[in-house]
Amino acid sequence: MKKVIITAADGYKLSALYAIPVGECAGTIILSSATGIKKEFYINFAHFLVQNGYRVLLYDYRGIGGSAPLDLRSSDSYMHEWGTLDMNAALNYLVEKKGLTDIIWLGHSVGAQMVGFIEHRQHIRKVISISAAFGYWKYFPSPEKWKIWGLWYFMGPIMVRLYGYGPMKKIGWGENLSPNMMKEWREWCLSKNYFTGMLKRILNKDKFYGFTTPITSLYMSDDYLANDKTAQLMMGFFPDSPQELYKLPVEEFTSEKVGHVGIFRKKFENDLWPVLAEVIDR
Repeated sequence: MKKVIITAADGYKLSALYAIPVGECAGTIILSSATGIKKEFYINFAHFLVQNGYRVLLYDYRGIGGSAPLDLRSSDSYMHEWGTLDMNAALNYLVEKKGLTDIIWLGHSVGAQMVGFIEHRQHIRKVISISAAFGYWKYFPSPEKWKIWGLWYFMGPIMVRLYGYGPMKKIGWGENLSPNMMKEWREWCLSKNYFTGMLKRILNKDKFYGFTTPITSLYMSDDYLANDKTAQLMMGFFPDSPQELYKLPVEEFTSEKVGHVGIFRKKFENDLWPVLAEVIDR
């Protein structure tokens, strides 16, 4: 995959990877990451897509992986900017620099949650949402919800106070996050309305009204974050979009745990990737 730099509207430089297939092309996919996961996590799955004839763009949001500053304590970036700025930059790169349209948006978790911020959505054919969940902590099962409650009421604020940023790597929650990202993510997860408050501040709306691109939402049967309640509630943020919601019974395909991020791991290349490819292709 070729390394590229994508410049967001505010001038922020985003690290990205772009690959094209050999021979006939089946389409173009933007793979938009989950919270705190850098683009390299998806490389094996991206290669799988390229082998199946797709152009693929991976990118790091600001503050993550190759798009992170040397010192996160100095970063003033917010999580919502992944949607308002970075997702738009990724799409505009393919449209303006590569002359592409009719793009498939493959969003993992937050990578699908904030797709409603995309301005030139006429270039997106469809959205494939993987494990997108309404993040209010009380909607998760026990005992996991109490761990998340402890993160946001105690551990998170203490870590930011001690380190000046969110050292999420220390607790196994992905990449480190800037202080503003930690503050904003905490606000969403402690609210029974999730990020409705943020939408009202930015869009003066409580949902992504006017987003009419079809969405296929897929979540795993063993994922406590994207569960029967939270996956459905998340799709409620897109009231004008044609939607399909599927619960993937992972136990029918593998004895391994898949959870919130596992479907993109190479060990599921023969078990679950063909299922995901079928969802993308149809």
